[in-house]
Amino acid sequence: MIFDTLENLETYAGTVPQLRTVAQAMDHDSVYDLPCGHYTTPDPDVTYEVIQYTTNTSGGHFEYHKHHTYVEIVLSGRELMSTTWRELKDTEGKYSASTDTGFFTSEPLSVVQGAQGRFALFLPGEPFCTGVSAGDRGTVRKAVFRIKE
Repeated sequence: MIFDTLENLETYAGTVPQLRTVAQAMDHDSVYDLPCGHYTTPDPDVTYEVIQYTTNTSGGHFEYHKHHTYVEIVLSGRELMSTTWRELKDTEGKYSASTDTGFFTSEPLSVVQGAQGRFALFLPGEPFCTGVSAGDRGTVRKAVFRIKE
């Protein structure tokens, strides 16, 4: 997981070059004002979704993707985001190749607080959990970019 402020997003383009496309979308697509839904970018390997939900108080439901990097940008609200051991996905996880998504339950290894202006980047195979309340339940609005490997 890479966790940083949005102003530093392009700093990591050496690791994931498509972050330049993510940064351009954030700069030019008025992402903060878009309604919830699915969106494309000029790069066919980079798509995103604007979502809104209420955080929950139970964590531990991790997901992973074998062929996609996920960049989760908090537009408003706050939530806890966590990772756990990679190898657990191979022993505990249930993976669907058609959606490139796997799920399993585990304890968090590291936890950060996502808030407006921050992003988390999850590389292929890296399990992550988001949407957990940081205190009282609240509403989170974010852009989730999916980058095909």
